[in-house]
Order: sequence, then structure tokens, then C-alpha cells
Amino acid sequence: MEHAQQHMYEMVDALVRAGSSFCPRPPGFGDDPFWLTKGDPHCSMETPIDFAVARSLPGQPADLTFDEANDMIFCRLCWTAITGPNYRPETVWRSPSG
Repeated sequence: MEHAQQHMYEMVDALVRAGSSFCPRPPGFGDDPFWLTKGDPHCSMETPIDFAVARSLPGQPADLTFDEANDMIFCRLCWTAITGPNYRPETVWRSPSG
């Protein structure tokens, strides 16, 4: 994966150092925490995101959205997401009729 998302890798590393872990890939698929999902990189955490740790990481772009209610960090700059187990995609991508 390209490293335009380097800041998101740093975010995952900080969360892991703070005691969290990300959902591993099946054996043989590598150890990158980010998967391509419908074209956009996505990392699923096994525990809820520690937003205090995430916000304290220096040097993050202003394009980050910290959505605590939906257990998600999303970067509008590189379209990369980190989600926790309480993430609900239906609250993000509502249809106009929904």
C-alpha cells in the first residue's frame, strides 16, 4: 500500500502502543493493518478507539474526523478509515430516502 496514509499508520501504531490491537488478516495475506475495502484503505480495531490517545498524536493533518459516537477516525485527505468494534456504517452512508 502506498504511504500517502503514513499518518494513519502512525495512528494505528499509537493505539497499539496504548494497549489496543487491530483485527489481523487471515494467514497468508500479510500483516498490514489496512485492507482495501471498496477502494479505500480501512483498519478495524479489536477494541474501541481510544480517542484521547488519537487526539494526542502530534503532526496529524487537519483533515481528520474523530467520530467518537461511531467509533471511527476518518481522513478526508487520503480517504482512509480506522474503526473500532462499535462502528456502524449505516450511520455514515445514509441514503437520501433513509
